Amino acid sequence: MKDLQIRQLETALTEQFEGFIDMTDLDGRNENILRPAFLSRALAALAVLEVTGLDREQAAACVIDGFDDQGIDAIAVDADAPHIWIVQAKWSSTGDATFDQKALLAVKEGLKKLVHSQYDRFNKKLQPIVPALNSALGNPRVQITIVPALAGDRNLSAGIQRDFDDLKSEYNDPQEILRVEPLLLQHFINALRAGLDDPRVDLKARMPDFRFHYDPYLAYYGTLTADQVADWYAEHRHRLFHRNIRYPLGLTRINSELVGTVLHEPEHFWYFHNGITVLCDELDVSPRGDLELSGASVVNGAQTVSSLHEAAERSAECVARARVNVRIIPLKGTPENFDRRVTIATNTQNSVAEQDFRALDQTQRRLRYDFDVTLNKTYVIKRGETPPPAADGCDMVEAAIALACAHQDPQMSFQAKSEPNLLWKDEVYTKIFRRPDARRVWRAVQILRAVKQVLGSLQQGLEGRASVFADQGEYLIGHLVFQQQDNWTACPEGDWEKLLTRIPSSTETALRWAMHALDGGSSQVGKVFRTAQSYEQLAVRAIEGLLSSESTPELSPDYQVAEREKRARQANAVTVIVDKGAIQEGTRLEFRPIVGPERRALTEWIAEDRRRGSATWVVSRSNRSKVLLWEWDGQRYSPSALVMEMFRQANKQGPKAVQGTRRWFVPGQGSLVDIANKIRGESTE
Repeated sequence: MKDLQIRQLETALTEQFEGFIDMTDLDGRNENILRPAFLSRALAALAVLEVTGLDREQAAACVIDGFDDQGIDAIAVDADAPHIWIVQAKWSSTGDATFDQKALLAVKEGLKKLVHSQYDRFNKKLQPIVPALNSALGNPRVQITIVPALAGDRNLSAGIQRDFDDLKSEYNDPQEILRVEPLLLQHFINALRAGLDDPRVDLKARMPDFRFHYDPYLAYYGTLTADQVADWYAEHRHRLFHRNIRYPLGLTRINSELVGTVLHEPEHFWYFHNGITVLCDELDVSPRGDLELSGASVVNGAQTVSSLHEAAERSAECVARARVNVRIIPLKGTPENFDRRVTIATNTQNSVAEQDFRALDQTQRRLRYDFDVTLNKTYVIKRGETPPPAADGCDMVEAAIALACAHQDPQMSFQAKSEPNLLWKDEVYTKIFRRPDARRVWRAVQILRAVKQVLGSLQQGLEGRASVFADQGEYLIGHLVFQQQDNWTACPEGDWEKLLTRIPSSTETALRWAMHALDGGSSQVGKVFRTAQSYEQLAVRAIEGLLSSESTPELSPDYQVAEREKRARQANAVTVIVDKGAIQEGTRLEFRPIVGPERRALTEWIAEDRRRGSATWVVSRSNRSKVLLWEWDGQRYSPSALVMEMFRQANKQGPKAVQGTRRWFVPGQGSLVDIANKIRGESTE
């Protein structure tokens, strides 16, 4: 049976993904190399499709396997959820693929580089994904799922599972960030049998209390034990939602509450949650309530279904005790497009947020009046209202975040970063809006805006952890800046502009102390913003430094673009490489942006045509500096001149100067600077 399944899988991978998988990095290789590489990459794409619900072309675009993949074969990102899937695929023509220690260590190191934003260590296939990846990793609520995709029938060994448990404990502190979800041969066979483009899902259930709704169309409703619904997801995954407008969002705060209810109060689940709606082509019902749904899809309640599956992974017993409302609508006999109308209608009901109730609060109404009368500015308190231009006022959300950063307790700014919705809960709201007046609120907003603007400028000259921290830590830095301004609320109006001129200096000082505290503690920037304890500890250490008599620490040279560029210039990489003949004529190089502004300016432009990020190494006696033949225009450039030309053609404002040898890479060997430094090291030895 296994031999037949492998044969079916190989045929399907070829039929479904040929033409979609990028194999250009292996041009010229023989079939003995190309065929297994294609099948492994196609298997990674199928795994992405299976866990995310993306289509074939989108899933194939997530494959980064090749030189400098850092042990990761595919990466998929849902920045809205936010959720990241990391796939390591193992193909075997005999169906015996396993996940060994070497594979685990490779994925572990690759994950570490992603978390530390070392995107330039990865090949150019990753670069189009980086903006979404960076956004997701910067969100404290991010979930990361490692997917060992195995063309085999053996699950992870006990030793590998223990190693994964150790890895999860490193990241899951205290909330669950990292998960492992293996896919085996049978998972892929199930996906193929259901169909990739238009999957067909057949479900079974037992609903003894089912009822009918006849007019104008037949429907059934009743309750199911929650374990039946969890089993649906375990077998069919995202295929279960192919008619839905969205897939499960992962363990969001609301979904975590769903899981918590099932685990701690399973008997209350039916009372607290709305249930799910299922459409099907046909439905057979026995007198005892045995249901067979043909061509089924959950069109409302995807989050409930995935949460029940998550709960079942933790306690099957609790899930079996919970019950869930289910409404089933057979489409036979309904008008054309009825399924689409049901799907849209059940997913577009407006939700009421805690923020909406605060718009009715007397405090907010008084502030709106005070802004108008005292400051002649606008204060928007309701969602849906058009916010004023920046100079003319602000809205209630911006005010709440600014006041949270201004509060003495760093926990307030942590809430603004990690879960802004909690700002409207009584225990936080009453603290940040304690005795507010328009002048104080407006000043807080102005200071935080100034901090953000300064951080944006500073980030242009930063890389590595400092760049990531400046991007993700604006509220923590804002909190530190407020703590340096003792009299910002009582400052006379005539001195206010003078105080604002001190914000750039205060912001840079705060950043340097924060990085000093970070380098002396947690090695992960993201971990600081995931837990209140880590966040507060860093803030306290930084404030102690700010308020001490010690001189402000300098940022490490490794964090400063100017210093790294200076080292690269001194390396004179092109001359060293040409003299040594270390790169063969015709070798292809790829461009990888180093810092955030470059990434934002060029990533999308390069993704439109991959020739823009590729060049060929050419050397002539008459011109030893213009060593790159750009595939986009066929012209020769020096590495630095080519980067500047890329900015020009992308119609983006680039830096005054740039060290191109840090940005052009030979896959598998490193940047031109890395190669030159290696040559120097060998010469020294």
